Amino acid sequence: ALERLNSAKGAMERKDIQAKGNMISKTITIVEGLRAHLDQEKGGEIATNLNDLYEYMEAQLLQANLKNDPAILEEVRGILEDLRSGWAGISEQAAALRKAETEN
Repeated sequence: ALERLNSAKGAMERKDIQAKGNMISKTITIVEGLRAHLDQEKGGEIATNLNDLYEYMEAQLLQANLKNDPAILEEVRGILEDLRSGWAGISEQAAALRKAETEN
């Protein structure tokens, strides 16, 4: 998603409308995929909050496309980077827990 978003921003700067639209569309598709894989039953409040965040990002991406606004793309990029960092941290914690369990 971040790669597509960066490509969309580059296309926006070059005034390549078709490429910009394609890259934003691909980013939206990726975010929709993230939303589709949320487990609302097991995920509880976290899943609800992520769903709302993904929905917000999709709306912002549409606005960025319509308004040709790179600042909106940057906002979404920041959100995606924060999410990626969060998931990476969870993965590291899980690995540390697995390692501790095997050592005991």
